[in-house]
Amino acid sequence: MISLKSFIGAIHAALVGASDALMDANTKILDKYFIEVPADPATASQPGDPKTLVPRTVTLEYPHLNEAGQLENLEVAVPLVTLVPFTMAKVETARFTASFEMEIVGGELQLNFPGGQNGGLFKKKPKTGTLDITLSPQETPEGLRLLVEGYEAILKRQIS
Repeated sequence: MISLKSFIGAIHAALVGASDALMDANTKILDKYFIEVPADPATASQPGDPKTLVPRTVTLEYPHLNEAGQLENLEVAVPLVTLVPFTMAKVETARFTASFEMEIVGGELQLNFPGGQNGGLFKKKPKTGTLDITLSPQETPEGLRLLVEGYEAILKRQIS
C-alpha cells in the first residue's frame, strides 16, 4: 500500500523532472550556437572572470556584383543562430490511469494496487496502467527572437 499523498507526490516529482529535462534541453541552444570567451582577454587566465557568449559563425562565400559590374565572391560571417529554426518543447498535459483499491489507514487514504492474475502494479508482472504525456511546441522567448533578428539584420547589412 502507498499513501495517496506519496503517490501524487511521486507523479508530480516525475513530471517536474520531465519538465526540467526539457528546459535543460532548450537551454542547450546556448551551447550549440554560442561559444564562451573571456570578457577581458588580458585577464583570460583568472578563474572566476566574467565570460561573454559570442555566436558561432561560419564563413560563406556570397556572390556579389562589384562596382565594375563583375561577379565576385564576398566572404560573409554568418551566425549559425540565423540559419536554423528553433524548436522548443514543454509538457502541456499529463494523464495517468491505473486501477487501485482505496482504504483509510491511520486517518490517511491509502492506495492498493491489487495483485490479481497479473501480480500487481509493482511486482514482476504489473497490472496495465497508462501514462499519456502531451508535449507541445513552446513559443520562442521574446529575448531570443529579438537576438536572432538582430543577427539577421547584421547579416543583411553584410550582403547588401
